[in-house]
Amino acid sequence: MLVELRKLEIAWRAIWMRLLGWMLPGPAETSLPPATNSDFRVLFIRYERIGDMIMATSLIRNIAAAIPGGKVDVLATPTTAPVLEGNPYVGNVLMLERKSFRSYGEIMKRLRRERYTVMVDGRINNPPVFTSTPLLMYAGGARFRVGAHRDARIYNVRVPEWNRVDHYMEGSKHLAVPFGVNPTSVDWQPEIFLADEERQRAEAKWKEAGELVARNDAGGGPTKRLLVNLSASEPKRRWPDGKFIATLQVARSRAPRMPMIVIGLPAEWESVNKVASQVDALPVQTPLLRDAFSLVGTADMVFTPDTSISHAASAFRKPSLVLLKREHKPYAPWNTPGEIIAWNEDQIHQLPHERVRDALDRLLAAYGG
Repeated sequence: MLVELRKLEIAWRAIWMRLLGWMLPGPAETSLPPATNSDFRVLFIRYERIGDMIMATSLIRNIAAAIPGGKVDVLATPTTAPVLEGNPYVGNVLMLERKSFRSYGEIMKRLRRERYTVMVDGRINNPPVFTSTPLLMYAGGARFRVGAHRDARIYNVRVPEWNRVDHYMEGSKHLAVPFGVNPTSVDWQPEIFLADEERQRAEAKWKEAGELVARNDAGGGPTKRLLVNLSASEPKRRWPDGKFIATLQVARSRAPRMPMIVIGLPAEWESVNKVASQVDALPVQTPLLRDAFSLVGTADMVFTPDTSISHAASAFRKPSLVLLKREHKPYAPWNTPGEIIAWNEDQIHQLPHERVRDALDRLLAAYGG
């Protein structure tokens, strides 16, 4: 019964999206006109996951560099918008509360006023088209709509679909091609920009972490900074506290003077304190996403399960040890030095700490100074 209802839902969505597609302005299939003046305005739609937004920053940068105004407006949520703070390639950030009908109404009114030349759907990893996408594009009324689904009438500038085998970034690159970008000649590293005040607050925490282990002056070993994040995006990807402790205790024994900070989601503060206390690390609360970003940006190395923190490490080019479910390797942090453990166990708690310990040893040996 549930399967039949699902099929009915898919069929109904396809019908009404096709109907909406026919109502959209512009030719059914076309290419972008030359971007010759500042009236050529682009809206990039990317509003669900933090890690996806971080990866999208390189795409935003390369599109922005190809248009006269040098900036791209972005449709985001309150959760993902902090990724874009201070980004010189981002113009206006339009905020959407995805669970609020009122917010959708306000966004659609604003889209009518903004009169974008091009709207780009950056969500290549979702089902063919999000239900809300046709409504947003209809409200925007842009004559040019870039997307990666060949059968969706809502896009009239279509690019190849992502094959879900190559890295996610490889699929995203196609979205820049209609703007005249040659994917092989530009940098695709994501970026996060920190304000001076954010760096200063993070430096104060690292100083405190260093003072905590200053008494451990016997012996050498790495003295560069290690940031440890406990939290993951889903409970099934959350490595147990005990295994974090066992792994980090070995690292601490070999690097007694290394400043170490442990962070996690606010709901996991008890675990953060517990792990930190066992390895002479400083537990730090990060109630705001930018707090976590500032610690990543000022660390020397990062150890994290699969989460937005791994993509932040990529954006700051920080050597990292990342625990990643094997099937999620296409979503691995892009072009990041260090090591990825692609675990294939049924649950991450089955991943033996000895395997992670050895990988952390290699990270410290290579990048710990």
